[in-house]
Amino acid sequence: MQQLSMFDLMMPPALPVMAAKSYEPPPRRGFVTRAYGVETVMEIDLDERDPIEMVVRGIPTLIRFSYGFQTYAVQPAGSEYWSETGFRSFASAWTVTGPGFTDEDVRYLIEANIDSKHGCNGNLTKWWPDYCRQWRQDKAFADKFERSTTWDQWGPEKQAEHWARHDTRQSAALERMAAEGIDPAEVWRTRR
Repeated sequence: MQQLSMFDLMMPPALPVMAAKSYEPPPRRGFVTRAYGVETVMEIDLDERDPIEMVVRGIPTLIRFSYGFQTYAVQPAGSEYWSETGFRSFASAWTVTGPGFTDEDVRYLIEANIDSKHGCNGNLTKWWPDYCRQWRQDKAFADKFERSTTWDQWGPEKQAEHWARHDTRQSAALERMAAEGIDPAEVWRTRR
């Protein structure tokens, strides 16, 4: 017979050893869309409702139904939209409408966002791809700060290296805008 101590009585039982399962993403399917003005395949969940296109206040948009819904610009970069990125999530729509919202519910929520002072305040904006907005932000930074003193705490070699990298990125963005027919002056003009 084994003598147990008081501490042995208070110890929780050992947890069973379980083999770790590797993560497997849920099965998905492809769906051809015109998101961001380019016909491409978008991956969606198997049980997800097919995306639709609808016109809201004269602007065609792609609606994807996943955790509420999301909108994507369909027209090319520089077109008016309710988001400067060409994308807007309405994840909270689920709490407003529940799982069975209709196309009219979607239209109502988008229009409410356009009119809301917490949304667009009634003013649409032009949407630009990420690289255009990054170019604009980097240009604003370079225009604001003196090259001779910005990043000089790293020494002249690192400072020159950083500015060279900055200039290379800016040149590449300008070349890409030219290739895609985007006017950099218009991208710069629409900054907030």
